Amino acid sequence: MNTVIRKGYTYATWLFIGVDTALWGTISLFSWFVSPQGDLAHFCMQNWSKNILWFCGIRYQVDGIENVSKEHVQIFASNHQSFFDIWLLSAIIPVKFGWTAKKELFKIPFMGWHMSLSGYIAIDRKNKERSRASMKEAAVKIRKGNRIMIFPEGTRSRTGVLQPFKKGLFYLCIETGVPIVPIYIHGTYQRLKPETGDINPGKVYVMIGEEMPTDEYTINTIEKAMNDLRDRILTLQNECLQRYGEAV
Repeated sequence: MNTVIRKGYTYATWLFIGVDTALWGTISLFSWFVSPQGDLAHFCMQNWSKNILWFCGIRYQVDGIENVSKEHVQIFASNHQSFFDIWLLSAIIPVKFGWTAKKELFKIPFMGWHMSLSGYIAIDRKNKERSRASMKEAAVKIRKGNRIMIFPEGTRSRTGVLQPFKKGLFYLCIETGVPIVPIYIHGTYQRLKPETGDINPGKVYVMIGEEMPTDEYTINTIEKAMNDLRDRILTLQNECLQRYGEAV
């Protein structure tokens, strides 16, 4: 793809993303008048994401979807390579869930308004006290039956390699005893690398592992919880590489 075509494609995709976000964000905001439980808002989130993936030429393969329970609450934990991870996970997870996300995302028009109204948890990475308060708020929501999606790395990988995990997110496990479902995403780094705006069509893969019980972990064994989850995600990574090879 030459430079002129690539620039035109990039502008077109980001224009579509902006329009699609405004459309579904507006519908989502008004949906709360007729669906205060958030079911319609979740429908909007899924279709917003599927439209963007389709327009950007992102094809996806999902393995292990049966590990997502419709019967009991789970915390979903995924590696984080690209902003496409948000659209991808929103499109494929078949149950209603919320996000823990950096507070800056809540300032984005339409998307941020939807997130605030949907009760997503804003994480202030620059303030530990506020971050802990956010984790407590998330724990309350989980105890009430809400599912939550977290990125244990805390932010996108700048290299595509799994980063160290942030300890704060694991307090959710300790405080709630809710099982964690490990998720590995492969290929989104190549579709949209951090610090660039270039979107590259192609295939991505998602491996969803069996849930990891957390009810036996304590504050004193939180490091073990982090290591156990990391090992599970690395195992999914190895399985994905063996099955599908390196992303291009």
